[in-house]
Amino acid sequence: MERSHDQDKATARLPKEAVKAIAVDLGGVLFAEGSSEAADVLSRVYGYDKNVVLGVFHSPESIALRKGLISDEEFWCWAQRSLPERYDARTIQQAWYDGYLLDQDVLELIRGLKPRYTLLVFSGNIKSRVDYLDGKYDFRKYFDEEIYSFDHGLNKPDKAFVDVMLEKADCRPNEIVYIDDQISSAAPAQAMGVNTVIYRRGQIQELRASLSRLGVELHSH
Repeated sequence: MERSHDQDKATARLPKEAVKAIAVDLGGVLFAEGSSEAADVLSRVYGYDKNVVLGVFHSPESIALRKGLISDEEFWCWAQRSLPERYDARTIQQAWYDGYLLDQDVLELIRGLKPRYTLLVFSGNIKSRVDYLDGKYDFRKYFDEEIYSFDHGLNKPDKAFVDVMLEKADCRPNEIVYIDDQISSAAPAQAMGVNTVIYRRGQIQELRASLSRLGVELHSH
């Protein structure tokens, strides 16, 4: 049977080297995207305006916190000063942390991958939240390397942040698979030749199929 043009293009996209490492984002992949979850809860329980809450989470100050350029205390003091009078920054902080709900399907996938691959966290995150989530879910034990924005003064979608990932993985771009929930976050890695997969919460079978197409050996159910 003759190969179609689309089949030829698909083959051309396959990695030339076997996959050796898998990098996983936290918020939106291993955990729910906590900002949206928190804004929903705070709106429902306290009547907070979602846009006001999300404005705090996506502020320049939040980016500085993720990069480790300001402390938690500095950030939340700034947030309290910036919020409307009846809003409580510590309530928002707790909801933000609790909004990161573990995705059991992804955790099960990671457990199956661990014996065969180098596993990396690759996350634009906040140190106190990572510590909180590890205390709650004990997730860090599954990873060989952890690359956090606050350790490097970098964040997605900085190309230099991807360079750190490649250095820590100690392999070529086409030997890594990087799973994220945001196309914009994954774009620089993809441009550098990293195999990128976009995950939507609840679509674990689609994720497994994408990994399988890239030659990743999956743990069978």
